[in-house]
Amino acid sequence: MLCFIPRFAARLTGMALVPLWLSSCTLHVGGTGGEAPGRPDEAGATGTDTGPGVDTDPGVDTDTGPGVDTDTGPGVDTGTGTDEPEQPSQPPPPGEDLPALCDAGDASLIACFRFEGSPDDDSANGFKPERSRDLSYVPGKDGQALKLGRRGDLRFRHDAAWAAAAMTIDVWINPASLPEDTRYAVIDSGGKPSIFLMPGGVVRCTMGVERNVSAGVVAGKWTHVACLSDGQTQILYVNGVEVDRSPSGPVLAEGEQPIHIGSDEPSGRNEFDGLIDSLRVFRRTLTPQEVCAAAGNDGC
Repeated sequence: MLCFIPRFAARLTGMALVPLWLSSCTLHVGGTGGEAPGRPDEAGATGTDTGPGVDTDPGVDTDTGPGVDTDTGPGVDTGTGTDEPEQPSQPPPPGEDLPALCDAGDASLIACFRFEGSPDDDSANGFKPERSRDLSYVPGKDGQALKLGRRGDLRFRHDAAWAAAAMTIDVWINPASLPEDTRYAVIDSGGKPSIFLMPGGVVRCTMGVERNVSAGVVAGKWTHVACLSDGQTQILYVNGVEVDRSPSGPVLAEGEQPIHIGSDEPSGRNEFDGLIDSLRVFRRTLTPQEVCAAAGNDGC
């Protein structure tokens, strides 16, 4: 818009006041030195906005040092468009809040593996593997996923926290192939609790009873599997939908077997061919709504 605002400059010769007129000006609706309503405080940002939706900042921080602010002054805005707040591209560093997948405040969470470049457990128990071999991390269902090589092995020492009268294991799997004359281990501890992928896309869920259930798992596609038992009833969910329910016995395995992820216990064979992501173990049975939400289904 056009407006006329008198400005006065004091000249030394004769101290005459000479009015200067601006032919046009831009009114800042956010107020002098303020931000527009609804915009976050971006004081100290060094990126230059060249227009709506154009961001020339390549992600390199140009801060010249602690406490150095390159702002050109109160109320000076070098952008002609609307700045959008930058979103973090990296996982939160240790010590900060983890995603809801691994809720450290959930006392029923035994272990939680996000596989974000690490085989470590992100639950409050913080289990670390006693042996890890031939592991890699690739883009997964959420962030990164675990990929085991031909001699892949990920094993955790037995701990009393793994012993529970009721249990749920939920996990995302994406097999590169389906087993033909063997089986692929997802997680195993002395036969139970365990989840195996069998020939034909069948899932073997073993909590209190061993059950082979046709689950329609196919190669190259992500499938969410949840196996749970309260010590009396064992239930298998596939992609958030209940596909099997049967009477079961106690969940607890005999002895103190270690926990294998992606291979059989105790042989370390029957390695999973493909990707495993977002593996959780609870000392309770998740509700149907919780399983549905974990599988990413709408309307849970």
